[in-house]
Amino acid sequence: MLQNCVGISRHCVLNKKEYVRWQLDYSGLIDLGYYDQKLEWVLETVPPLERIKDWLAFEIDKDDPVGFNFMGYKQKKKIVNQDYYQLAKRGLWCTTTTHNFDSAEYFNSYWPIVRHVSLVNNEQFARKALALKNVHLTYDQDWATLGKTDPSICFNFDIDSTIYNHDLFVNQVGKLYQYLNFEDFSPRLISKYYTKYITIHL
Repeated sequence: MLQNCVGISRHCVLNKKEYVRWQLDYSGLIDLGYYDQKLEWVLETVPPLERIKDWLAFEIDKDDPVGFNFMGYKQKKKIVNQDYYQLAKRGLWCTTTTHNFDSAEYFNSYWPIVRHVSLVNNEQFARKALALKNVHLTYDQDWATLGKTDPSICFNFDIDSTIYNHDLFVNQVGKLYQYLNFEDFSPRLISKYYTKYITIHL
């Protein structure tokens, strides 16, 4: 979810090969049409309520442009998609998800600058969301220990205190943009995505 929120920024790419290539090739104005295109792709990641159990088929990073999931960093796999090497040259950011902070130590082998965002206070929402998406998935009790990032090196995004409050959530995304030094935060865009996303989690 947060990958989508920051992926809307012109400073960041959405995690799909064709979207990465689109952004690298883009030569038009960074205008409403540009942002609305990225928003359209983000909105497509939210499945209809009746298909919420198929949510993985809608996830934007299911075709991860790196070519492997976060465990690949630990194995120091080679990134074969040359577009990823172009991102740094263009000053563009990308995102990846890990469920264990210990895995993040390998990221610096790939990118010299890493900014960490940690989900905190997320058990209530995680339990509800997992139950909706897959009855066989359970909340990982290790999240608050193994999965916790040192607060001195990350942005702590409080889920349970904001996820069911539109204004609090949008405002917190705005603070996340500040942390990332993305100056193009748009409450309108985040609000549209949030409204569609939260509807299937009520």
